[in-house]
Amino acid sequence: MVKRMNDYMENIEKLLKNSWESIDYYHGGSLQLRLDHPLEWHVSYETPTNKALIIVSRYPLNNLESSKSIIAVCQKRKDKKYYISFQLTEHLQEDVFISMCSNLIEYSSDSLGESDAVKKVGARYKQWKRLMERKNDTILSDEKRRGLIGELLYLNEMILSGKNICDAIAGWLGPEGADQDFMYEGIWHEVKTTGLSSDRVVIHSVEQLGKDGDFGELVIFRVDICAPEADSAITLRTLVNDTVKKLNGDSDSIERFTNKLNSVGYIDLDIYDNYHYKFFRKDTYDVDESFPRLTRESIRSEIIKCEYTISIASIEKWKKG
Repeated sequence: MVKRMNDYMENIEKLLKNSWESIDYYHGGSLQLRLDHPLEWHVSYETPTNKALIIVSRYPLNNLESSKSIIAVCQKRKDKKYYISFQLTEHLQEDVFISMCSNLIEYSSDSLGESDAVKKVGARYKQWKRLMERKNDTILSDEKRRGLIGELLYLNEMILSGKNICDAIAGWLGPEGADQDFMYEGIWHEVKTTGLSSDRVVIHSVEQLGKDGDFGELVIFRVDICAPEADSAITLRTLVNDTVKKLNGDSDSIERFTNKLNSVGYIDLDIYDNYHYKFFRKDTYDVDESFPRLTRESIRSEIIKCEYTISIASIEKWKKG
C-alpha cells in the first residue's frame, strides 16, 4: 500500500515541480509521470505560464466544474479514452495548485482500480475547490494559526495520554462547526490560545462555554511568536506533521485528520515554515454552574449573537491544580 504520509506528498510535489521545469512549452507536448498508481498522470503547459495536471483514463470524471483559478475539463479522445485536465490560470495560486495536485495523486493512490481512482480524484477536487473559493487568502492569519496550534497541542495530548487514535480524532469537533472544540465521553473542552502576557480570553458565542446544567473545561494555551532559533520553537506545519506521525500510518485517521485541517482552511504549504511560535504553558479551568459565563438560557431570546471577554485573573479559583 502506498504510504499516506506527508513525506510521500513532499516527494510527489518535488516530482511535479521538476517535471514542469523540464518541459519546454514552445516544443509542445506533455510529460508522463512515473508513478505506481492506478491512473495515468501527465503534466503540461497550456500556455507559457499556465501549468496543467492531466489524467488519461478509460473512465470520465462527470460534472467537473472549474473554479476561479482552475480550468477543469473532461473530454473524450479519438481513442475513446478520457482527457481530464486541471489548468491553473492564476500564477499567485501556484503553491496551492501544486499542493492540490500532489494531494489528488496521493489521495487516489490506494484505490481499488482505475474507476475508483477517478471517483476519488473528483471527490477530493471538489473539497479543494470549496476551500479555494471560500478563502480570499489561502494562508491562515496569525490569530488562526495560533488557534489551530492550541487545538493541535491538545489533540496531541489526547493521543499521547493513550486515548484511541480514532476516538481522539473523532472528538475534535471544532472544525465541524460544533460549539466547543473537543468532546470526549460526554465532557466538552473549549481550547483558547493567547499570548504569555495576555490577561483575557474572548468567548465568541453564548454557546461556546456550554449551557445551564452541563459541565466542561476551558483550556488556555499560552503561545507567542518567537525567533526561528529560539529553544523549542515550532511551526504550524511541523506540528501538523508531528501529529500525522502519531497516527501510526492509520489511513482512515489520517484522512479524517486531513479533512478537518482542510475544513479550517489549512493546506500543506511551505510558507507555514516561516512562522515560528513557542508554547509556554497550558492552564485548565473547570466550567461549572458557578463559573462566570453567559449561556443561551441566561440571556433574552431577542439577543441572537453575543461575544464577551473574560479576565483570566478573575477565574483563578476555577483553575485545576
